Amino acid sequence: MLIGIIGYGSIGDRHCRNLLAHQVELVVLTKRQDVAGVPVVHSWGNFRKRGPFDAIFIANETYKHVETIRKCLPLKPRALFVEKPVSHTLKGLAPMEAILQQRNISCWVGYNLQFFKPLQRIKNILDNGRLGKLYSLRVSVGQDLREWRKRDHRVSYSSGAGKGGGVMLDLIHDINYPAWLLGEPLHPVAALVKRVSTLQVKAEDCAESLLCTHSGVLVSVHQDYVRIPDKRSLEIVAERGTLEWNTLTDTIQLWVGKKYTKENVAVDRNDMYKAEISLFLKKLKSGRYFSNMAEAVRDVQLIDSLKKYEKFHTRR
Repeated sequence: MLIGIIGYGSIGDRHCRNLLAHQVELVVLTKRQDVAGVPVVHSWGNFRKRGPFDAIFIANETYKHVETIRKCLPLKPRALFVEKPVSHTLKGLAPMEAILQQRNISCWVGYNLQFFKPLQRIKNILDNGRLGKLYSLRVSVGQDLREWRKRDHRVSYSSGAGKGGGVMLDLIHDINYPAWLLGEPLHPVAALVKRVSTLQVKAEDCAESLLCTHSGVLVSVHQDYVRIPDKRSLEIVAERGTLEWNTLTDTIQLWVGKKYTKENVAVDRNDMYKAEISLFLKKLKSGRYFSNMAEAVRDVQLIDSLKKYEKFHTRR
C-alpha cells in the first residue's frame, strides 16, 4: 500500500511515524530539507510521478486544504485523510464534498479526540444512560500560544485568521467533540470572540460560545490561547448527577445520586492518533466508501455563524 503525505510539520511527522508501524510505503511532499528515514520529494510534479497512491494525507496549512484536495483529485487516490479543520472558510467546501462523493474518493477529517480514551469512556457513560437526561455541558480548553508555537507565535499560522488561525478554528476539537458525545449537532445561540491578550496576534485569542442541541441540551464552550498551564476540561450536569473531567488530574469524577466514583484515565497521548490511523487503514482496506466530511463542514459552518453573531451584536 502506497501512501502520500503532504506537509511535514509536527502532525505530518506524527502521522508518518504511526503509518510506518503498519508497514506501508510512504512518500512525503515537503519543502523541508531535514526529513530523514522516508522518501521525500520537494515538488508537486515529482510527487505526482510517484503515484498512484492508495491514500494521501493532507497535513499542510489549513488555508491550503481545499486547493490541495483539488490537486489530489486527478491522482485518483482511494481515500484522503485531511487534518482538522477541513478549511479556514466555507468557500468551496460544499462542491468539494459533492465531487469527492461522485468520484468515490473517501475523505476522513482527523478529529483525533474522538479516539481519546477519557472522552470515549465519557461517551460510554452517557450512552449507557447512567446520568439520565442531560441538561448542560461546560467545555473549556486553553493553552499558552507562546509555548505551543515556540519558534515565533506571532508569525505562525495561528496568529492570523486568513491562514486558519484564531482560537476557534485552531482548537476546533472543542467545538466538535461535544456534538460527538451527545450524538446530535450543535446550533449557535450567542458568542463573544475577542483579542484579550498581549500576544500580538491578529486573530481572536479568546472565545466564549453558547450553543444548544435540538433536544435542548445547553452547551457552553470556552477557548483561549493564554492559559497557563494548558488544560482541557468538561463538566456535565444531568438529571441523576454530575460528571467532571480535566487533563490536569487525568481523572473522571462521577456523582450519581449519593454515590461518588473517581476513575484515573491517564493515557499516552499518541494512542489516540494510532487508533485513528488504524481505523482509517481498516476502512481503506475494506474497499467501501467512507467519509466524515459533512461533520467537518458543519463545524466550520458553526464557527462561521458564531463569529457573525458576535460581529453583528458588536456593531449594534
